[in-house]
Amino acid sequence: MSVAFDSNVDITVEIGFDSDPFDESQSFTDVSQYVRQFTTNRGRVNELGQFGAGSAQILLSNTDNRFNPSQTTYYYDSANSRSKIQPLKRVRISATYSSSTYVLFEGFLDTIPVVFTAQGQDSVVTFRATDAFKIFQSGVLDSRSWRIGRGGFSELGQSTRLGYEDLTELSSDRVTRILNAVGFPSNRRDVLTGTVNVQSQQLSDNILSALREVEVAENAQFFISADGKATFRNRDYRLSNTKAVNVQGTFSNTGTDLPYTDVSLSLDDNEIINVYEWTRENGSTQYISDADSVLRFTAKGSTKSTINVSDSDVLSIIEQKIAETSLPIVRVDKLTVNPRDNTGLWTQVLDREFGDRIKVKIQDPSGTTIEDELLIESIQHTVNGSSQSWSWSATLSPAGSSAWILGTAKLGEGTRFAYS
Repeated sequence: MSVAFDSNVDITVEIGFDSDPFDESQSFTDVSQYVRQFTTNRGRVNELGQFGAGSAQILLSNTDNRFNPSQTTYYYDSANSRSKIQPLKRVRISATYSSSTYVLFEGFLDTIPVVFTAQGQDSVVTFRATDAFKIFQSGVLDSRSWRIGRGGFSELGQSTRLGYEDLTELSSDRVTRILNAVGFPSNRRDVLTGTVNVQSQQLSDNILSALREVEVAENAQFFISADGKATFRNRDYRLSNTKAVNVQGTFSNTGTDLPYTDVSLSLDDNEIINVYEWTRENGSTQYISDADSVLRFTAKGSTKSTINVSDSDVLSIIEQKIAETSLPIVRVDKLTVNPRDNTGLWTQVLDREFGDRIKVKIQDPSGTTIEDELLIESIQHTVNGSSQSWSWSATLSPAGSSAWILGTAKLGEGTRFAYS
């Protein structure tokens, strides 16, 4: 059963004790009544990097010892004489507000440390969980399936899945093929159609590395969404998707918009890249630089090998990237809100995802107001049921500095042409 966090929001924490990790339909056990606090952390540092594994920590009351994996009374599989509290069981944290339910995190159990405190008068267990990136990181393509059509490599009996074949295909088809090879559930995917083709990849590739190679070749974003879906967004997403193009919420300290607790700004050279030298496998190096940026800030380069099929695709991608990275701008790095300050914050805190566009207005002590439109790069929830506190933080990247595609420009935004 869900547990009331306050009069507006109910929290539900569930564990798939009776299901295998990749079962499409999970049999969840509700443990909400034992939750004391939890944190979730998902995303990336800024728009230049790749998304990391999302994680959650859930502190549960263990006063009756029910979450101790060594006990045989609760969550116990008597048929097989083992605890159901096992690593890689699916974990889901969700919240309900105004009759709508939002998943905040879905992942897989990592560790289950049991602690006895107050000289044994109390006990707690911290369930630590990581999203599917951990599973992708743990294997390579040729250990996950068998291949057809290649003499000497049928590997009959190694796996029952039809796996990966060497071929050239659309980036999104490659992502789908890799996820199929892993056996990742089809109802846990959100894969947008790609815009470029990719070459074959080494069968010895780590699964996560292989997926990230496709991400680079497409100039895409690949991550695990809050509800546990392997999400692949093509290079056009941030320049055309409604949530990325239109402001989804405005935050300020002026009293006229949604309130925030803290906000931070920065201006530095950490996000400047003004020289790109990228080479596809068996291709020619594609080079582009911004002479003015190099003169002002010295050369700050990016060198990569990609699995693109054509040199022109590589050039098109680095043209798009340099339009976004060659000049420093004042950045709103981080936004923190307390949703209990204003009920209008709840839908923002519960429903926002990476790439959503928001606006932040800042009135400084002198009375000067600055504002910017930003894209969300990471999200963190810190929730304590005992103290009834909830903090939501997001790291942000500038949206207004992005380049534009011919025919899709937004008035007053983006001064650089990216690609057509």
